[in-house]
Amino acid sequence: MERITITIDDDLLADFDRLIEMKGYSNRSEGIRDAIRQLVKDQQIAENEEAPCVGCVVYMYNHKERTLSTRLMETQHHHHDIPTATLHLHVDPENCLEATVLHGSVHQVRHMADQITSQTGVKYGKLHVIPLSKPPAHSHE
Repeated sequence: MERITITIDDDLLADFDRLIEMKGYSNRSEGIRDAIRQLVKDQQIAENEEAPCVGCVVYMYNHKERTLSTRLMETQHHHHDIPTATLHLHVDPENCLEATVLHGSVHQVRHMADQITSQTGVKYGKLHVIPLSKPPAHSHE
């Protein structure tokens, strides 16, 4: 490991110290390493749409919305090589939350997440993408 020195203004450092305490980091170095890793990964995703990744799209929808459950299932079956697992939670009498883990290229994962979250009746959706150094070893053959 290499030791570096940085200069940071007092207000920003105070905000960062509050953040690392709130998140439970043992020291500033751990928080800075995580922040740098996130910046690097975000840039890797932005630079290469064909990069392999895993992602998790989380979305909430009204299960009473006509044909929505069927449309969501059809989307997943149409892209059977991308989703790997879905967690389904009944939030209340009308709303369900699903978290679907996806794998493929950044482009494929984003495209599928957009197809899910843009369905009429999906109230909220968010995709989290994690780049991989090489494609997942899993195969559907």
